[in-house]
Amino acid sequence: CRHKVAFALLKPFMKLYLRVKYGYKAKKYKLEKGPYLLLFNHTTNLDPLMMALSFKGPIYFVTNDDLFNIPVISPIIKYLAAPIAKAKAVRDISTVKACIRIAKEGGNIGIAPEGNRTYSGVLTHVDRAIVKLIKVLKIPVVLYTIKGGFGVNPRFSRKLRKGKMYGEIGRILSADEVKEYSEAEIYDIIVRTLSVDELALKEKYRGKALAENLESAFYVCPVCDDFRVLESHGDHFRCRECGLDVEYTEDLVFRTEDDRFKFRTVAEYYRYQEDFIRKADVMNVTFSDSGIILKEIVKRFRKKFLEGNMSFNREGLRFWNDEKEFIIKYEDILSFAIVYQNTLIINLEKRTFQVSAGPSFNALKYVHLFNQIRNIQEGDTNGFLGI
Repeated sequence: CRHKVAFALLKPFMKLYLRVKYGYKAKKYKLEKGPYLLLFNHTTNLDPLMMALSFKGPIYFVTNDDLFNIPVISPIIKYLAAPIAKAKAVRDISTVKACIRIAKEGGNIGIAPEGNRTYSGVLTHVDRAIVKLIKVLKIPVVLYTIKGGFGVNPRFSRKLRKGKMYGEIGRILSADEVKEYSEAEIYDIIVRTLSVDELALKEKYRGKALAENLESAFYVCPVCDDFRVLESHGDHFRCRECGLDVEYTEDLVFRTEDDRFKFRTVAEYYRYQEDFIRKADVMNVTFSDSGIILKEIVKRFRKKFLEGNMSFNREGLRFWNDEKEFIIKYEDILSFAIVYQNTLIINLEKRTFQVSAGPSFNALKYVHLFNQIRNIQEGDTNGFLGI
Protein backbone atom coordinates (compact mmCIF):
# COMPACT_ATOMS: atom_id res chain seq x y z
CA CYS A 1 0.00 0.00 0.00
CA ARG A 2 1.07 3.62 -0.44
CA HIS A 3 1.75 4.01 3.30
CA LYS A 4 4.38 1.23 3.23
CA VAL A 5 5.98 2.70 0.12
CA ALA A 6 5.98 6.23 1.55
CA PHE A 7 7.48 5.03 4.84
CA ALA A 8 10.22 3.03 3.08
CA LEU A 9 11.15 5.95 0.82
CA LEU A 10 11.14 8.61 3.53
CA LYS A 11 12.82 6.63 6.30
CA PRO A 12 16.48 7.21 5.19
CA PHE A 13 15.86 10.96 4.92
CA MET A 14 14.11 11.03 8.31
CA LYS A 15 17.02 9.17 9.89
CA LEU A 16 19.61 11.58 8.47
CA TYR A 17 17.61 14.69 9.39
CA LEU A 18 16.97 13.58 12.97
CA ARG A 19 20.59 12.53 13.43
CA VAL A 20 22.00 15.85 12.19
CA LYS A 21 19.37 18.19 13.64
CA TYR A 22 18.52 16.47 16.92
CA GLY A 23 21.51 14.19 17.57
CA TYR A 24 19.02 11.32 17.64
CA LYS A 25 19.81 7.60 17.49
CA ALA A 26 17.11 4.94 17.46
CA LYS A 27 17.73 1.35 18.47
CA LYS A 28 16.36 -0.99 15.79
CA TYR A 29 13.93 -3.81 16.54
CA LYS A 30 12.28 -6.60 14.58
CA LEU A 31 8.86 -7.19 16.06
CA GLU A 32 6.88 -10.34 15.43
CA LYS A 33 3.87 -9.94 13.18
CA GLY A 34 1.44 -7.34 14.55
CA PRO A 35 -0.74 -5.57 15.24
CA TYR A 36 0.86 -3.62 18.10
CA LEU A 37 -0.06 -0.56 20.09
CA LEU A 38 3.08 1.55 20.50
CA LEU A 39 3.12 4.10 23.33
CA PHE A 40 5.84 6.72 23.78
CA ASN A 41 6.70 9.67 26.01
CA HIS A 42 6.22 13.08 24.39
CA THR A 43 9.07 15.60 24.54
CA THR A 44 9.33 16.98 20.99
CA ASN A 45 7.02 17.54 18.02
CA LEU A 46 8.90 14.88 16.06
CA ASP A 47 8.63 12.04 18.61
CA PRO A 48 6.44 9.94 16.28
CA LEU A 49 9.08 10.04 13.54
CA MET A 50 11.79 9.23 16.07
CA MET A 51 10.00 6.15 17.33
CA ALA A 52 9.14 5.03 13.79
CA LEU A 53 12.86 4.72 12.96
CA SER A 54 13.12 1.74 15.32
CA PHE A 55 10.65 -0.40 13.39
CA LYS A 56 9.88 -1.66 9.91
CA GLY A 57 6.64 -0.75 8.22
CA PRO A 58 4.22 2.13 8.74
CA ILE A 59 2.74 3.17 12.08
CA TYR A 60 -0.63 4.90 12.17
CA PHE A 61 -0.28 7.69 14.72
CA VAL A 62 -3.09 9.30 16.67
CA THR A 63 -2.45 13.02 16.29
CA ASN A 64 -4.25 16.21 17.22
CA ASP A 65 -6.60 17.37 14.49
CA ASP A 66 -4.81 20.71 14.16
CA LEU A 67 -2.42 18.81 11.90
CA PHE A 68 -5.33 18.46 9.48
CA ASN A 69 -5.91 22.21 9.30
CA ILE A 70 -2.77 23.20 7.39
CA PRO A 71 -3.52 24.22 3.78
CA VAL A 72 -1.65 22.19 1.11
CA ILE A 73 0.46 20.25 3.65
CA SER A 74 -2.42 18.51 5.44
CA PRO A 75 -3.76 16.66 2.37
CA ILE A 76 -0.23 15.39 1.62
CA ILE A 77 0.26 14.11 5.18
CA LYS A 78 -3.15 12.47 5.13
CA TYR A 79 -2.42 10.74 1.82
CA LEU A 80 1.06 9.49 2.73
CA ALA A 81 0.64 8.57 6.40
CA ALA A 82 -3.12 8.37 7.14
CA PRO A 83 -2.78 9.61 10.74
CA ILE A 84 -5.75 9.21 13.07
CA ALA A 85 -7.22 12.58 14.01
CA LYS A 86 -8.19 13.43 17.58
CA ALA A 87 -9.39 16.74 19.00
CA LYS A 88 -7.06 17.79 21.81
CA ALA A 89 -8.57 17.68 25.32
CA VAL A 90 -11.84 16.28 23.96
CA ARG A 91 -12.98 12.65 24.20
CA ASP A 92 -13.48 11.36 20.67
CA ILE A 93 -15.22 8.01 20.04
CA SER A 94 -14.32 8.15 16.34
CA THR A 95 -10.64 7.90 17.30
CA VAL A 96 -11.30 4.68 19.23
CA LYS A 97 -13.25 3.23 16.30
CA ALA A 98 -10.39 4.08 13.92
CA CYS A 99 -7.88 2.32 16.20
CA ILE A 100 -10.06 -0.79 16.38
CA ARG A 101 -10.36 -0.87 12.59
CA ILE A 102 -6.61 -0.51 12.03
CA ALA A 103 -5.81 -3.19 14.62
CA LYS A 104 -8.23 -5.61 12.94
CA GLU A 105 -6.45 -4.94 9.64
CA GLY A 106 -3.11 -5.81 11.26
CA GLY A 107 -1.77 -2.26 11.40
CA ASN A 108 0.41 -0.82 14.15
CA ILE A 109 -0.92 2.18 16.10
CA GLY A 110 1.22 4.87 17.75
CA ILE A 111 0.01 7.05 20.63
CA ALA A 112 1.62 9.49 23.06
CA PRO A 113 -0.59 8.76 26.12
CA GLU A 114 0.27 12.09 27.72
CA GLY A 115 -1.51 13.84 24.86
CA ASN A 116 0.79 16.82 25.39
CA ARG A 117 4.46 17.64 25.12
CA THR A 118 5.99 18.03 28.54
CA TYR A 119 6.76 21.55 29.77
CA SER A 120 8.71 20.29 32.77
CA GLY A 121 10.87 17.52 31.34
CA VAL A 122 9.04 14.78 33.27
CA LEU A 123 6.09 12.65 32.23
CA THR A 124 2.87 14.66 32.34
CA HIS A 125 -0.65 13.45 33.14
CA VAL A 126 -1.54 10.14 31.46
CA ASP A 127 -5.28 9.80 30.90
CA ARG A 128 -6.55 6.47 32.25
CA ALA A 129 -8.63 6.16 29.08
CA ILE A 130 -5.50 4.73 27.42
CA VAL A 131 -5.89 1.60 29.54
CA LYS A 132 -9.52 1.26 28.43
CA LEU A 133 -8.30 1.37 24.82
CA ILE A 134 -5.63 -1.26 25.55
CA LYS A 135 -8.25 -3.58 27.03
CA VAL A 136 -10.54 -3.05 24.01
CA LEU A 137 -7.81 -3.66 21.42
CA LYS A 138 -6.45 -6.80 23.17
CA ILE A 139 -3.13 -6.55 21.32
CA PRO A 140 0.50 -6.38 22.55
CA VAL A 141 1.68 -3.00 23.82
CA VAL A 142 5.17 -1.63 23.12
CA LEU A 143 6.36 0.99 25.61
CA TYR A 144 9.00 3.14 23.92
CA THR A 145 11.13 5.73 25.69
CA ILE A 146 12.70 8.78 24.07
CA LYS A 147 15.56 10.16 26.16
CA GLY A 148 17.23 13.53 25.87
CA GLY A 149 14.32 15.24 24.12
CA PHE A 150 13.79 17.85 26.80
CA GLY A 151 17.49 18.67 26.69
CA VAL A 152 17.66 19.10 22.92
CA ASN A 153 14.21 20.59 22.35
CA PRO A 154 12.53 21.92 25.52
CA ARG A 155 8.95 22.98 24.87
CA PHE A 156 9.46 26.51 26.17
CA SER A 157 12.03 27.24 23.45
CA ARG A 158 11.88 27.39 19.67
CA LYS A 159 15.64 26.87 19.48
CA LEU A 160 17.33 23.47 19.44
CA ARG A 161 20.33 22.64 21.61
CA LYS A 162 23.29 20.47 20.62
CA GLY A 163 23.17 17.20 22.51
CA LYS A 164 22.29 13.52 22.32
CA MET A 165 18.90 11.84 22.07
CA TYR A 166 18.12 8.14 22.22
CA GLY A 167 15.10 5.96 21.51
CA GLU A 168 14.54 2.40 22.72
CA ILE A 169 11.90 -0.05 23.92
CA GLY A 170 11.38 0.04 27.67
CA ARG A 171 9.00 -2.92 27.86
CA ILE A 172 6.56 -4.98 25.83
CA LEU A 173 3.27 -6.17 27.30
CA SER A 174 2.10 -9.34 25.57
CA ALA A 175 -1.52 -9.91 24.63
CA ASP A 176 -1.77 -12.38 27.52
CA GLU A 177 -0.42 -9.80 29.98
CA VAL A 178 -2.87 -7.22 28.64
CA LYS A 179 -5.66 -9.71 29.34
CA GLU A 180 -4.41 -10.82 32.78
CA TYR A 181 -3.27 -7.53 34.35
CA SER A 182 -5.79 -5.22 35.96
CA GLU A 183 -6.34 -1.73 34.57
CA ALA A 184 -4.53 -0.27 37.59
CA GLU A 185 -1.53 -2.55 37.04
CA ILE A 186 -1.29 -1.66 33.34
CA TYR A 187 -1.57 2.04 34.12
CA ASP A 188 1.23 1.80 36.68
CA ILE A 189 3.48 -0.04 34.21
CA ILE A 190 2.89 2.63 31.55
CA VAL A 191 3.72 5.50 33.90
CA ARG A 192 6.81 3.84 35.38
CA THR A 193 8.20 2.73 32.02
CA LEU A 194 7.64 5.99 30.14
CA SER A 195 9.02 8.18 32.94
CA VAL A 196 12.45 9.46 31.90
CA ASP A 197 14.94 11.23 34.17
CA GLU A 198 16.79 13.57 31.83
CA LEU A 199 19.30 14.61 34.49
CA ALA A 200 20.30 10.98 35.04
CA LEU A 201 21.61 10.90 31.46
CA LYS A 202 24.34 13.34 32.58
CA GLU A 203 24.48 14.92 29.14
CA LYS A 204 25.21 18.54 28.30
CA TYR A 205 22.92 20.43 25.94
CA ARG A 206 24.77 23.37 24.44
CA GLY A 207 23.27 26.35 22.74
CA LYS A 208 22.70 30.08 22.77
CA ALA A 209 20.05 31.74 24.93
CA LEU A 210 19.27 28.62 26.97
CA ALA A 211 16.69 30.39 29.15
CA GLU A 212 15.01 32.29 26.34
CA ASN A 213 11.20 32.07 26.49
CA LEU A 214 11.06 30.23 29.82
CA GLU A 215 8.25 32.69 30.53
CA SER A 216 6.11 30.67 28.11
CA ALA A 217 6.16 27.94 30.76
CA PHE A 218 6.17 29.98 33.99
CA TYR A 219 3.75 32.64 35.20
CA VAL A 220 4.37 32.52 38.97
CA CYS A 221 7.41 34.04 40.68
CA PRO A 222 8.46 31.80 43.61
CA VAL A 223 10.08 34.72 45.43
CA CYS A 224 7.14 37.11 45.12
CA ASP A 225 4.95 34.03 45.64
CA ASP A 226 2.46 35.58 43.25
CA PHE A 227 1.42 35.77 39.60
CA ARG A 228 3.98 37.79 37.69
CA VAL A 229 5.02 38.76 34.17
CA LEU A 230 8.43 37.08 34.00
CA GLU A 231 11.07 37.68 31.33
CA SER A 232 14.13 36.00 29.88
CA HIS A 233 17.26 37.12 28.10
CA GLY A 234 20.06 34.83 26.97
CA ASP A 235 20.70 32.23 29.66
CA HIS A 236 18.91 34.25 32.37
CA PHE A 237 15.36 34.27 33.68
CA ARG A 238 14.13 37.26 35.71
CA CYS A 239 11.28 38.78 37.68
CA ARG A 240 10.90 42.53 37.23
CA GLU A 241 9.10 42.93 40.55
CA CYS A 242 11.55 41.40 43.03
CA GLY A 243 14.78 41.35 41.00
CA LEU A 244 15.13 37.56 40.96
CA ASP A 245 17.78 36.52 38.41
CA VAL A 246 18.36 32.84 37.64
CA GLU A 247 20.65 31.20 35.08
CA TYR A 248 19.52 28.10 33.17
CA THR A 249 22.52 25.93 32.33
CA GLU A 250 23.50 23.34 29.74
CA ASP A 251 23.22 20.70 32.51
CA LEU A 252 19.44 21.40 32.64
CA VAL A 253 19.63 22.92 36.11
CA PHE A 254 19.14 26.41 37.51
CA ARG A 255 22.03 28.36 39.02
CA THR A 256 21.77 31.51 41.11
CA GLU A 257 23.35 33.23 44.07
CA ASP A 258 19.90 34.29 45.25
CA ASP A 259 19.04 32.13 48.27
CA ARG A 260 15.37 32.97 47.83
CA PHE A 261 15.15 30.66 44.80
CA LYS A 262 14.90 27.07 46.05
CA PHE A 263 14.60 25.02 42.87
CA ARG A 264 17.28 23.08 41.03
CA THR A 265 15.29 21.84 38.03
CA VAL A 266 12.49 22.98 35.75
CA ALA A 267 10.40 20.07 37.07
CA GLU A 268 10.72 21.26 40.68
CA TYR A 269 9.72 24.81 39.73
CA TYR A 270 6.84 23.49 37.62
CA ARG A 271 5.45 21.42 40.52
CA TYR A 272 5.54 24.52 42.73
CA GLN A 273 3.60 26.46 40.09
CA GLU A 274 0.94 23.73 39.87
CA ASP A 275 0.59 23.73 43.67
CA PHE A 276 0.34 27.53 43.64
CA ILE A 277 -2.54 27.71 41.14
CA ARG A 278 -4.38 24.97 43.04
CA LYS A 279 -4.19 26.98 46.26
CA ALA A 280 -4.88 30.37 44.66
CA ASP A 281 -8.23 32.16 44.79
CA VAL A 282 -8.80 31.43 41.10
CA MET A 283 -12.37 32.73 41.21
CA ASN A 284 -10.85 36.21 41.47
CA VAL A 285 -7.92 35.80 39.06
CA THR A 286 -7.78 37.45 35.63
CA PHE A 287 -5.03 36.76 33.10
CA SER A 288 -4.51 38.97 30.06
CA ASP A 289 -2.21 39.46 27.08
CA SER A 290 -1.75 41.91 24.22
CA GLY A 291 -0.43 41.29 20.72
CA ILE A 292 -2.44 38.11 20.18
CA ILE A 293 -4.00 36.81 16.97
CA LEU A 294 -7.36 35.03 17.22
CA LYS A 295 -8.31 32.69 14.39
CA GLU A 296 -11.34 30.49 13.89
CA ILE A 297 -10.80 27.03 12.48
CA VAL A 298 -13.47 26.54 9.82
CA LYS A 299 -13.58 23.41 7.65
CA ARG A 300 -9.90 22.65 8.23
CA PHE A 301 -8.79 26.21 7.50
CA ARG A 302 -7.72 28.98 9.88
CA LYS A 303 -9.69 32.17 9.38
CA LYS A 304 -8.32 35.33 11.01
CA PHE A 305 -10.93 36.67 13.41
CA LEU A 306 -9.27 39.41 15.46
CA GLU A 307 -5.86 40.84 16.30
CA GLY A 308 -5.40 42.66 19.59
CA ASN A 309 -5.87 41.80 23.26
CA MET A 310 -7.33 39.00 25.36
CA SER A 311 -8.31 38.37 28.96
CA PHE A 312 -9.74 35.39 30.83
CA ASN A 313 -11.38 34.82 34.20
CA ARG A 314 -14.28 32.86 35.69
CA GLU A 315 -16.71 34.88 33.56
CA GLY A 316 -15.04 33.78 30.33
CA LEU A 317 -12.85 35.03 27.51
CA ARG A 318 -12.75 38.54 26.10
CA PHE A 319 -10.96 39.51 22.89
CA TRP A 320 -10.83 43.11 21.71
CA ASN A 321 -9.14 45.86 19.73
CA ASP A 322 -10.14 49.42 18.78
CA GLU A 323 -12.69 48.16 16.26
CA LYS A 324 -14.07 44.93 17.62
CA GLU A 325 -14.93 42.95 20.76
CA PHE A 326 -15.67 39.23 21.05
CA ILE A 327 -16.76 37.47 24.24
CA ILE A 328 -17.02 33.75 25.03
CA LYS A 329 -18.78 32.80 28.26
CA TYR A 330 -16.96 30.37 30.55
CA GLU A 331 -19.83 27.88 30.51
CA ASP A 332 -19.68 27.74 26.69
CA ILE A 333 -16.08 26.51 26.69
CA LEU A 334 -15.62 22.73 26.47
CA SER A 335 -11.86 22.75 26.90
CA PHE A 336 -8.56 24.52 26.36
CA ALA A 337 -5.53 22.83 24.82
CA ILE A 338 -2.06 23.80 23.64
CA VAL A 339 -0.44 22.72 20.38
CA TYR A 340 3.10 23.35 19.13
CA GLN A 341 5.08 25.49 21.59
CA ASN A 342 2.40 27.84 22.85
CA THR A 343 -0.62 28.01 20.54
CA LEU A 344 -3.85 27.99 22.54
CA ILE A 345 -6.84 26.02 21.24
CA ILE A 346 -10.35 26.89 22.47
CA ASN A 347 -12.94 24.16 21.93
CA LEU A 348 -16.62 25.16 21.97
CA GLU A 349 -19.61 22.95 21.18
CA LYS A 350 -19.68 23.83 17.48
CA ARG A 351 -16.73 26.17 17.00
CA THR A 352 -12.97 26.00 17.50
CA PHE A 353 -10.63 28.97 17.92
CA GLN A 354 -6.87 29.34 17.96
CA VAL A 355 -4.84 31.99 19.79
CA SER A 356 -1.25 32.61 18.79
CA ALA A 357 1.32 35.23 19.73
CA GLY A 358 5.09 35.59 20.06
CA PRO A 359 7.44 32.93 21.46
CA SER A 360 7.20 34.35 24.99
CA PHE A 361 3.38 34.07 25.07
CA ASN A 362 2.24 31.96 28.03
CA ALA A 363 -0.74 29.85 26.93
CA LEU A 364 -0.26 27.51 29.88
CA LYS A 365 -1.69 29.92 32.44
CA TYR A 366 -5.01 30.00 30.60
CA VAL A 367 -5.20 26.19 30.52
CA HIS A 368 -4.36 25.95 34.22
CA LEU A 369 -6.82 28.66 35.24
CA PHE A 370 -9.67 27.24 33.15
CA ASN A 371 -9.24 23.74 34.56
CA GLN A 372 -8.77 24.82 38.17
CA ILE A 373 -11.98 26.87 38.04
CA ARG A 374 -13.74 23.76 36.74
CA ASN A 375 -12.10 21.62 39.43
CA ILE A 376 -13.42 23.92 42.15
CA GLN A 377 -16.88 23.94 40.60
CA GLU A 378 -16.80 20.14 40.75
CA GLY A 379 -15.53 20.12 44.34
CA ASP A 380 -12.00 18.89 43.58
CA THR A 381 -9.34 21.46 44.51
CA ASN A 382 -6.53 19.02 43.65
CA GLY A 383 -7.76 17.98 40.21
CA PHE A 384 -6.11 17.74 36.80
CA LEU A 385 -4.92 21.09 35.40
CA GLY A 386 -5.35 20.16 31.76
CA ILE A 387 -1.72 19.42 30.92
